[in-house]
This record gives sequence, structure tokens and C-alpha cells, in this order.
Amino acid sequence: MIGVFLATALALVFTALLCSYRAFVGPTISDRIIAVNVIGTKTLVVLVLIAYIYGQKMFIDISLTYAMLNFLIIIIAAMYLETGRVV
Repeated sequence: MIGVFLATALALVFTALLCSYRAFVGPTISDRIIAVNVIGTKTLVVLVLIAYIYGQKMFIDISLTYAMLNFLIIIIAAMYLETGRVV
């Protein structure tokens, strides 16, 4: 069963690398922000899989903190794109 989780984590890392192409080359800034958000979400899932594989609860705490930071960064970027300033 751990092999399945490891294969899933590797597949997520590979697709995150594919999303990084869109983050660097994206035609619009919105495409780039969405790609960065997808990479953050995939990283979060990989951290949870690592927590399960190795039985370390610490990675769950790290992934929750990472999810909150990812959410805040996307909200701030969206506010900046809409209004031109961060309030």
C-alpha cells in the first residue's frame, strides 16, 4: 500500500513540474497565478502523503500551515490584480 502512495506522490510531483511550465510561460498573469496555486495544492497533498507514509504527524501541521499561506498569497495577488494595490 505504501508503494501506491509513493507512486501517487511521484505522479503529483511530475504534474507539478508540468504546471511550473505554465507558471513561467503562461500567456496571462491569471494563468500564472492559477498555476502557482495548483503547484501549492499539489505540494500540500504530497506533504500529507509523506505524513502518512512515514507516520509523522508533524508533516500534517506543516501542510496545514502551508495551505493557509497559499490561500493568503492567492487572495493578496487577486486583490492586487483587481485594484492595483494591497490594502
